[in-house]
Amino acid sequence: MSIPNEKERYTYADYLHWNKEGRYEGTDGIVFMTPSPTPQHQRIVTALSALFFHHLQDYPCEVFVAPIDVCLFATKDTPLHDIKDWYIPDLVIVCEQNKIGSERIYGAPDFVVEILSPSTAKHDRITKFRSYEKAGVKEYWIVDPIHTTVEVYVLQNDRFQQMGMYYKDNSISVHTFPECIIELEKVFP
Repeated sequence: MSIPNEKERYTYADYLHWNKEGRYEGTDGIVFMTPSPTPQHQRIVTALSALFFHHLQDYPCEVFVAPIDVCLFATKDTPLHDIKDWYIPDLVIVCEQNKIGSERIYGAPDFVVEILSPSTAKHDRITKFRSYEKAGVKEYWIVDPIHTTVEVYVLQNDRFQQMGMYYKDNSISVHTFPECIIELEKVFP
């Protein structure tokens, strides 16, 4: 199958059969292309993943960085042609081992980080925000590399509540993992 038509709806099974260059995500079967990350983006992802990996050694959790597909509203038993929502988050932390498949993540991760770029900011702030909230992601960070800020959202009563906006010289006490403190000066070089 060739690259998708913007006016069509697709399933995750369709996506797996495309002759594709680049990365695609789906929201209710509507497909979005995500551009390759910039070096600055990758520096931030690398720093965050290293810090989380270090802090979470005593937790039964795993840290994953893109590219890894996350099928938000699915289980390992969901047929691939029934999956209409899949994303490739920049960083995810999964604590329930049954959500980790051999090729993808099934269901909501505990923690998600998206790093903004000009072409994905609206998608990250609106579409993904709503999907992560609906799926039950416990904590969602939106990282802005241009302004060196992190917006922290925590799920409370099935809704994301903003817990704060943090700047390069701040530290963040991670709500989902209370003993974990991320110093942003180590994230934004």
